[in-house]
Amino acid sequence: MVATLHLISQKGLFIATPFTQPLTSAVHMAKTATPQVIFEDDDLLVVDKPGGMICHSAQRPEYGSLVEWLRDNGVPTPRMINRLDRETSGLIVVTKNERAAKILGKAVQRREIEKQYLAICWGEFAEEHGVIDQPIAVSQTSVVYTKRAVDAAAGRPSVTEYDVEQRLSGSTSPQARTPVPPGSFGTGFTVVRLTPLTGRAHQLRVHMAWLGHPIVGDKIYGPDETLYLQFIEKGVTNEMLEKLLLPRHALHAERVTFCHPTTQQVCLFEAPLPEDMKTFIEERL
Repeated sequence: MVATLHLISQKGLFIATPFTQPLTSAVHMAKTATPQVIFEDDDLLVVDKPGGMICHSAQRPEYGSLVEWLRDNGVPTPRMINRLDRETSGLIVVTKNERAAKILGKAVQRREIEKQYLAICWGEFAEEHGVIDQPIAVSQTSVVYTKRAVDAAAGRPSVTEYDVEQRLSGSTSPQARTPVPPGSFGTGFTVVRLTPLTGRAHQLRVHMAWLGHPIVGDKIYGPDETLYLQFIEKGVTNEMLEKLLLPRHALHAERVTFCHPTTQQVCLFEAPLPEDMKTFIEERL
């Protein structure tokens, strides 16, 4: 059976699927939508970035980028205070002028901007709350050159706090495929709130994998890192989805808190859970 490559939505995730095999509801919802403006004033723009959209397009010009979208929507020189991986959805703070950028840039250096994420992870967490204090460095053994790993000798200090939000069953509704737990991740799934206390690349994904509960859909830190190489070559196939369950990793930047650069008021912004993650959870209640 030959799989035909489809672009689910313009500038979205590539999913290769045979016409005769239906995909789950959660997979159908994994698409690149339009960014949503959560807040805007003369200094700031807080945007809910959809999963599948990159922040900058320098290395992947075939994808639509958030910078491109911001310029098309009236921000000629966008300055992003935080950034997200292409597959990660959620909040990004953008400043409209240099003054605001400098003030919030210093706030980042002083770790005065708090970010919280929601993730769906494999397995059942033993503890309701925990702190992972494990240094992270670029992996020296992976076939994926961007992969990071916990490295006590060469790693930089990295700290993540986690809190269990919801525990899900390993069984699924009739509309969803029945997952086979990859490796030793255990049965079931756990929705966790993650608070990074440092800002290393891939930090949350690395720490969840180190804990033994990688994020669902993670092509690098999940069941098989070579899935990432297959994805680069072929897009997301049904064979890949049997292991990943979602075509993107289930990580969402849900909340950000910081002091406004002009008013000095404490600002807290939230972005609702995207439909693909929401559906994945609902199918396993």
